[in-house]
Amino acid sequence: MKLGAITLQNPVCLATAPWDLAGDGCEHLGAIFTKTVTMEPRPGLPGDEGILQVADQTLLNRTDIRTEGAEGLVHEHLPRLRRFGVPVFVSVTAPGVPGFRKIARYLQREAGEQIAGLEVYITAPHSGAGPDITARYVREATEAVRNELRDNAAVVVKLPPWPDHIRGLALGAQEGGATALAATNTLKVLHLPADPGAAPLVGGLSGEALRPLALRCVWELANDDKLQLPILGTGGIFTLRDVQDYLRVGAQAVQVASGEWLSPGLTARLAAEVAHTASATR
Repeated sequence: MKLGAITLQNPVCLATAPWDLAGDGCEHLGAIFTKTVTMEPRPGLPGDEGILQVADQTLLNRTDIRTEGAEGLVHEHLPRLRRFGVPVFVSVTAPGVPGFRKIARYLQREAGEQIAGLEVYITAPHSGAGPDITARYVREATEAVRNELRDNAAVVVKLPPWPDHIRGLALGAQEGGATALAATNTLKVLHLPADPGAAPLVGGLSGEALRPLALRCVWELANDDKLQLPILGTGGIFTLRDVQDYLRVGAQAVQVASGEWLSPGLTARLAAEVAHTASATR
């Protein structure tokens, strides 16, 4: 799979990479995608408290989890992630088009030659305030990022898990100059703790429960004749069969996130399995 100026050496990529990522095999990944950052850091729960396992291989990513800022990413976290020698993409989000433009401009200025590109994380605010997620909005956000980056940097647009609407959103990304699509990000859900007196928890669902929905979204995108962009599938990838299922429905590569959180080192192991299977079938 080609992303901007690079060709992935393996279709298995790590998403929401831990800041302290360590382990054998990371040098064989296709790429590393960072945790999603904002222009300014957003205070909240640390990762260990903000991510809850709510079912078998299924996670709730709470809305009040801490988010790192762009400056901290550049000066503290990016050097650690680059040491594996594979392309690093920075995942970014913002409350509107001007915010996407601002963070893309900053990252290009401060780290443009150190990163392979940006992942534009499109999501509706959990508060209900903010822009509606429409094809026009996706196009304008993508275009804002594209215009701030060097010409050969990749712009991967990660879309919400809305199979009835994802084709239109993807066309907006394509019109805005996206290099590739990622399907999908998390699904907005509510979790009720076992304690009847505890407040409901809101956040994004990821992991195994998301996989059938994400597969459908990838299939929708791959079967739209108007779309010419490569697709990264993401959602509930834990086994070689899961990787193969995403490739089967039309993805060219995959991102592993929840699986890595639940089983550190899984992504590298899957990349090795994919490489072994490919060499065995030649």
